[in-house]
Amino acid sequence: MKDEGNMFGMVFPVYAWGIPKVVKEYIEKHREEIKSAQYVYAVMTCGDDIGYADKILNKTIGKEVDAVFSVHMPNTYVCLPGFDVDKDEVAQAKVQETLKHLPSIAESITGREKKTEVVRGGGAWIKTYMLRPLFNRFLVTDKYFHTNKDCIQCKRCIRGCPLGNMTMDKDGHVIWKHENCTGCLRCYHRCPSHAVQFGQFTKNKGQKIHDFD
Repeated sequence: MKDEGNMFGMVFPVYAWGIPKVVKEYIEKHREEIKSAQYVYAVMTCGDDIGYADKILNKTIGKEVDAVFSVHMPNTYVCLPGFDVDKDEVAQAKVQETLKHLPSIAESITGREKKTEVVRGGGAWIKTYMLRPLFNRFLVTDKYFHTNKDCIQCKRCIRGCPLGNMTMDKDGHVIWKHENCTGCLRCYHRCPSHAVQFGQFTKNKGQKIHDFD
C-alpha cells in the first residue's frame, strides 16, 4: 500500500526462504512506484526463518527497503518429506508471540525507523541461494496436485484459489489450469475432506486452515 505520506508497505509470506512468485510479479509491475516512495517497509511471515528473503526483495525492487521485519506464523508447508504442519500448541505459541510483537513493529513503522529485524535461521545463504532455486524450479507447480476419492465436489478449493488457477470439468473433477500457481497450498488446506493431495508427499499430512468457507 502507498499512503499520502509517500510510504509504501508490503506484508507477505516467505516461500522457500525467498519471496513468492506472485509478490515478485507485483513488485516488478510497480517497481518505479515503490522506488519513488520516501519510506518502504516489509513485514514477512514465516514458519521458522526467512533466510535471505529480504535480500531477494531488495534486489527485486532495485533498492534497499528502509525497514523489514519477520514474524512467525504456523507452518503450513507439507509438500516435502519431513515437512508438516505444526502441532496445535506450537502453532498457538507462534501466533501469541507474533501478536505481542506487532505493536512494536507498528511503532517502528509509524516512526519511520530504519531497521532490519528478521530471523534468518541457520544456513541462510545455502537455503536462499542454493535450495530455493531448486525448489522454485521443481516444486512451485500445480502438476502434482490431484483429488482422491474423498472429494465431495464442494468447490471450496476452487473458490479459495487466490489466482483463479482451478476449475471443475463437466464430470465434476477438480482441474488445475497449469497457468499461475504460486504454491500457497490454499487448495490443500481448505479441503474439508482432505481430498486435495500433492503427489504422494501430502499423504497423511496435517491441515491448518480448512475450517472456514
